[in-house]
Amino acid sequence: MSEPTNGAAARAYQALRESEELHRLTLSNISDAVFLTDDEGAFTFICPNVDIIFGYGPDEVQAMGRISRLLGENLFDRAELAARREIRNIERDVVSKSGEHRALLIHLKQVSIQTSTVLYSCRDVTERKHAEDELRATRLDLVHASRLALLGELMASIAHEINQPLTAILANASAGLMHLERPTGSDGQEILREILSDVHERARLAGDTIARLRALAGKRPLERQTLNVNEVVTDILRFVGGDARRRGVVLRTDMRPTLPTISADRVSLQQVLLNLVLNGMDAMDYLEPADRQLVIRTHHTDDTVEIAVVDRGHGIPSDLLPRLFDAFFTTKRDGLGLGLPIARSIVEAHGGRIWAEDLGGGGASFRLHLPIQ
Repeated sequence: MSEPTNGAAARAYQALRESEELHRLTLSNISDAVFLTDDEGAFTFICPNVDIIFGYGPDEVQAMGRISRLLGENLFDRAELAARREIRNIERDVVSKSGEHRALLIHLKQVSIQTSTVLYSCRDVTERKHAEDELRATRLDLVHASRLALLGELMASIAHEINQPLTAILANASAGLMHLERPTGSDGQEILREILSDVHERARLAGDTIARLRALAGKRPLERQTLNVNEVVTDILRFVGGDARRRGVVLRTDMRPTLPTISADRVSLQQVLLNLVLNGMDAMDYLEPADRQLVIRTHHTDDTVEIAVVDRGHGIPSDLLPRLFDAFFTTKRDGLGLGLPIARSIVEAHGGRIWAEDLGGGGASFRLHLPIQ
């Protein structure tokens, strides 16, 4: 009976060795780095391919003693791990042996393997991070290009808006100089006071217009702040007022007086609305001046604030609706097809959504929902 027993033991031992070899080969050929530690964070197992990510050999890592020397302190909360038994997608930046910064995605799992209690799986996502950064920069460049294109369309209107206060300033300055050449009594001083007050106000208006222009043209990331949507709409109406008058478009508003605030980037939201308003005015160029009317509405639901830009143009054919927000798709002769895709990316970056509706050939409505703060 001993020979069969010995044979079975030998086969079991061989199977164990083959299993260990399989695990060793597997761990040696995967790109992730795997570790086991005890409750104190001391290494109990180090994968043989640790040098791929960290540049250190297994012996060098073992000499560090604790995993905090490799991944940094305060990686996770032990009470949270005990409650959840697994924590995923911890992001951590580390420095390799060569001094190169690496971005890691770390998964933790509670285990009980002899003295080992925590399993660490580290994935190098540095290249993905770089790709995401490049994509983010590309999107920012596209947003900037879109803003500049919008500004090009608005230059005539902006020049008009700035020229008005500058003309008034010049006229007031000339009048003031004339009064200074005459004997001045109390009446003359009052007139000069009125002239200087008007100059001050006109200069402030011109400065505000230039400030809005510079903010819109600036290349910048999202800077969220607490906003009242009605105030943003009012800003846009100031921006396009001169252009609307020149094109014979009547701008109307239907705004809910009391709206919940949202957390959004003011300039980016201005860009979205500016694009929609200009598109709406373009859609009515063929109409008689008496029919050119654009309405901006605001209201809210339980969890969103809605903005709607409604024109009386030719509407949107049903076959074009699904493509409106596709990059480089445009119905304008000189359009780039980037305005609406960028508007959608901005709205979605704020956790909202934007869509278009045809009003039965009697115009179109562009609506966007933004989450309440």
